[in-house]
Amino acid sequence: MLEQMRNLSSVFSKSLLGLIALSFILFYGYSTISDKGGTALVAKVNDQGIPAGKFAQGVENQTAMLEQFGQTNISPEMRQMLENQVLQRLIANTLFAQAAYSLGLRVPDVELAREIRQNPSFQKDGRFNEGFYLNTFKPWYQQQNGSDFEFDLRQDLLADKLRKVLDSAALVSAQEVETQSLLQNTQLKLNKISIPLQPQGGGKPLEEAKKLAQEWIAAKRDGKAADALLQAQGLKEEAGEPQSLVQLQGVFGREDSLPVLGCLLALKPGEVCEGPFQIKDTLVAVQLVERKDAPVTPEAAEAMSRQLQMGQKSQILAGVADLLTKQAKIQTYLTPKK
Repeated sequence: MLEQMRNLSSVFSKSLLGLIALSFILFYGYSTISDKGGTALVAKVNDQGIPAGKFAQGVENQTAMLEQFGQTNISPEMRQMLENQVLQRLIANTLFAQAAYSLGLRVPDVELAREIRQNPSFQKDGRFNEGFYLNTFKPWYQQQNGSDFEFDLRQDLLADKLRKVLDSAALVSAQEVETQSLLQNTQLKLNKISIPLQPQGGGKPLEEAKKLAQEWIAAKRDGKAADALLQAQGLKEEAGEPQSLVQLQGVFGREDSLPVLGCLLALKPGEVCEGPFQIKDTLVAVQLVERKDAPVTPEAAEAMSRQLQMGQKSQILAGVADLLTKQAKIQTYLTPKK
């Protein structure tokens, strides 16, 4: 159960197609390469080009979004980071679309047409405005992005189909909800000693430290005072405040905390773990003083389940994206001009 206490990865960002007002922008300052049709590219993903215009439009959209939130002064470093993020999203979306197609997923013409007709940006008085879409929007999009709108939309829908398939693989068990509840709602109060090990200054050899730790453990088990024993070694017992398991993970380290917490959760107040734990260059012995388990309402359990499912979805998507990236042939041309 404690193996499930590792934090889930951050949320994998999803690429969405934004429809914006008709305006022209200039793109300059970066080297590009042209494909056989003469379209400037910023990257190739398995020989499929990403047009420079599409990249530039994405950067413009992101910049406008930052300005809406009051970020008007964008430093060169922030702009470079923004451009890298836009390029990464475009590459990831292309990889997902390609993977979806290779798995047999398709976007039929009727589905594509439905998406276009239902888009409010192409409607007038609640009806699809075919003239605006064909004669105004599509030519503008081609000029702005260097690619065909319907091809890009089909790619986005195709990538989204694969993401939905992967989302369906995220299943949360009752055991996982219980573990998450334990992490958030159980508090432990500990007594412990920490014995520095060599080669720290004043550190003890491992075997000597183990002997000292076992003497402290025996004293606590027998209900005897251990102050004199510790003072003779220049150590003292540490009495902590109640802490959640998440906080204790931070104290002992995420990986090193697993055996410690596993022992503590099996104890009754007043009991001590039978042996010490080596955490990096320190030997630690612990005693459980108090345990508090807060009740969890059905609503809170449901919220935890949703949170865990979101984390699993993000983890799955990030893992697939990483795998596709490693297997792909990706060439980028986003090199600042001197």
